[in-house]
Amino acid sequence: MDFISWLLALIGIRSDRAMHQSDRRAEVARLNAEVAGDVGRTLDILSLATPRLKRLASQIAIDHPEIHLTVVKFLDEQQSFALALMRQTEENKIKIAAAESFPDWDKAVRDFQEWRITASRIPPWVQGIVDRYDAAFLENGIR
Repeated sequence: MDFISWLLALIGIRSDRAMHQSDRRAEVARLNAEVAGDVGRTLDILSLATPRLKRLASQIAIDHPEIHLTVVKFLDEQQSFALALMRQTEENKIKIAAAESFPDWDKAVRDFQEWRITASRIPPWVQGIVDRYDAAFLENGIR
């Protein structure tokens, strides 16, 4: 193989590697955006349910302070958890944009896929808890 052929082959290998890294970076960015979307849905659920559930819980605060505290604690914890996740997705955007942020983009894709799967379970879980609280209040005549 002459020098020119060798050089062109080397350039082609580097081009393939750069293309693969670019594809992986785009996949990680997409997964991060999907996590942000799920967290946004969770925040929407909480922002709609929090005033109503806190108002309902305050109606029974004198008779059942533990229930009131449980409802308020759950809503506040989930709100702060979702906000922390949203901040993490914003930080990840910056890391993804940095050229050398992840040395192994294939591992980053796997990690973000796992994170995406976990995050996709949060909105239905929070909605289920909110629905159970609503049902419990309704069953006990609290409106």
